[in-house]
Amino acid sequence: MSKGSIITLVFITLIGYLSFTMIWTGSKFQCEVCVEYNGVQSCQDVEGMAKEDTIMTGMSTACAAVTNGRTESIDCSMTQPVKISCKNI
Repeated sequence: MSKGSIITLVFITLIGYLSFTMIWTGSKFQCEVCVEYNGVQSCQDVEGMAKEDTIMTGMSTACAAVTNGRTESIDCSMTQPVKISCKNI
């Protein structure tokens, strides 16, 4: 086998291992996060490893659906969500 073939095989094996590990460790929390901004409500379902990070991701995603521009997005992310429901998966 050539040196290039060996390096390619090692690389593919490493990617396969990382993919397999990510699938088996997966997300630990599933949350539904709802925000209301300027009278418009948006809810998002998100999954993640840490509960706090999952909630923040849900808020960010939900705010993106009801805001226009960076300033409104920041303002929305500073408001309290109208609903947060999380469960372990």
